[in-house]
Amino acid sequence: MEVEVKIKEDMKKLGCKCEKKISLAYFLYIYLVDQKVMYDTEYCYNKDIDTLYVVARPYKNEKLNIYVPIQTSQDVSLDFINVLQENLCTVETGHIINLAFIESDFTTVIYTFTKGLAKRQSAEKASLVRQKEERRSFINSELKKNKHEIIKNALNGGVVDDDDCYVLD
Repeated sequence: MEVEVKIKEDMKKLGCKCEKKISLAYFLYIYLVDQKVMYDTEYCYNKDIDTLYVVARPYKNEKLNIYVPIQTSQDVSLDFINVLQENLCTVETGHIINLAFIESDFTTVIYTFTKGLAKRQSAEKASLVRQKEERRSFINSELKKNKHEIIKNALNGGVVDDDDCYVLD
């Protein structure tokens, strides 16, 4: 219990005043050290966005990763994730944020968010992609239905009607 009190006091000294955030960050810190056995694990605080987080290396020679504890009852939006990335990511860590969703029974699930992977498609583009996929699906189903006929024609050299052929000069 002495270790817990000391770590939580250190977190308060960093500037965090919220007991709930301190408790979540403490649990995440212990989880990453004891269960995930990560290297160079440290807790940090960003006063601009009032966020207590943990940085750690999954493997000894990898770059530092950022882990932000989030209570599962908290609403998370893309804007929130963007704010975290803008304020916490550095050249050393890259544009990756790991959100550690912590349930009330301390079940923890970590999701990784990378900035700039893909932009959301416009409605028109999404409609065109959907139409293309429907056409592709239709062609595939027709090919499957006529598979035996296509193979038989291919093996027999196929039959071409003279009406379909033109002589080119």
